[in-house]
Amino acid sequence: MSFFDKFQTGLEKIVGPIATKVGENKFIIALTEGFMLTMPITLGVALIAVLTNFPIPAWVSFLQNAGLYDVGNQIITLTLSLLAVYVVGAIGYRYTVNEGEHGMTGALLSLASFIALMPVENLTKADGSPITAIATEKMGSQGILVAILIGLFIPWLYVKLTRKKLVLKLPESVPPNVSQSMAPTFVAMIIFSLIFFIKYVTGLTPYGNVFTMITTIVAEPISAFGATPIALIVVFTLMNLFWFFGVHPNTILMVYMPILMMAGISNQEAFLAGKELPFYAFAVVGAAVQIGGAGNTLGLCIATLFGKSEKYKAMRKLVIPANIFNINEPIIFGFPLMLNPLYFVPMVLSPLVSGLFAMFYMNLLDINVNPTVSMPWVTPGFVTTFFTGGFSLALLWFLCLFIHFVMYLPFFLMDDRRAIQEEREQTQTQVQTQNQTQTQTQTQNQTQTQAV
Repeated sequence: MSFFDKFQTGLEKIVGPIATKVGENKFIIALTEGFMLTMPITLGVALIAVLTNFPIPAWVSFLQNAGLYDVGNQIITLTLSLLAVYVVGAIGYRYTVNEGEHGMTGALLSLASFIALMPVENLTKADGSPITAIATEKMGSQGILVAILIGLFIPWLYVKLTRKKLVLKLPESVPPNVSQSMAPTFVAMIIFSLIFFIKYVTGLTPYGNVFTMITTIVAEPISAFGATPIALIVVFTLMNLFWFFGVHPNTILMVYMPILMMAGISNQEAFLAGKELPFYAFAVVGAAVQIGGAGNTLGLCIATLFGKSEKYKAMRKLVIPANIFNINEPIIFGFPLMLNPLYFVPMVLSPLVSGLFAMFYMNLLDINVNPTVSMPWVTPGFVTTFFTGGFSLALLWFLCLFIHFVMYLPFFLMDDRRAIQEEREQTQTQVQTQNQTQTQTQTQNQTQTQAV
């Protein structure tokens, strides 16, 4: 048995039971299935996101002149940037259905509770007329964690209260659809009273609302880090750790963004003045800690090429093209990686390993970094690194991609074998069902023949 096989066997013995136990948890199941329900949105908008931000000036100019650029970005804003809205309803639906209750009721109560918690601002238009506004960022990256919590808690409470017989009973003469809609009236009153209390109490705190409170508590410690390569590695490792547990990486990245901008601007000023870059190492390591999006998921996408299950043969056709352009929601929610203990180690530790490797690498090769180069976020990493730092930086990018691939591969192969086993069991079940159906049909035909 090779070292690789021994390593995989050890992983299965250690990680396997944990992954199985966690995977059987009803909250994790609802979370996984809920995020998978949002895949048509993330996959459907991926093409628009790539084409709208394609890094060719002539193409962007054409879109702007034709009025297509703004429309494309609006579509992205109202789908990918409002993902928390879709997530909370999808999770609420799956949890409620899995518990044997009315799925749409759980979904709508979750969605309504989530929106009810949002802060509302009273603004004035240019003509002086009043307008009520809801900040869209609360429906996107800043709202993902709240969406997960609400999407699990509200349907759990709805199921608990429903089973306590706190339902409105109507006469049998009332049509079933009307009766089903009216039944959770008392339960809904209790839920929205609780939401009212939560919103009121959080409004009395310095944070002002539950969204800002959770974001601040999570992100505040991050702002204490400085602009050093080690700090950058730690921040991106923490981003992946929080992303694993459902906290969107932008929650942390936005707090650290002033430090990133300060380092970038300082490098640009020094480069234009012909001086040595003050944050040279910071710029080089920055190219290595996130490849393909948070979680360094492009390495996992490449690993899917070695998959043998039908599930991952189909999945790789979807995730690889999107991830090349740094769109990794399909793989984050589709595998899923989030709250999947099987992928915890490579997802969280990949920026640490590749970041330390980058610090070693830049001592071996000279990298002439041009910090004035700026490209859209959907530009493939090998393109950005080549124009930013030439062949040396692009080579570092490919080497780090290989590191991420090697880190993900054994865990993916374990996952792939499980998928194969599940497919075999499903096939056997289908065959047995077909055989039973055929046997029953033959028995019925024989009975009818004898009767004749």
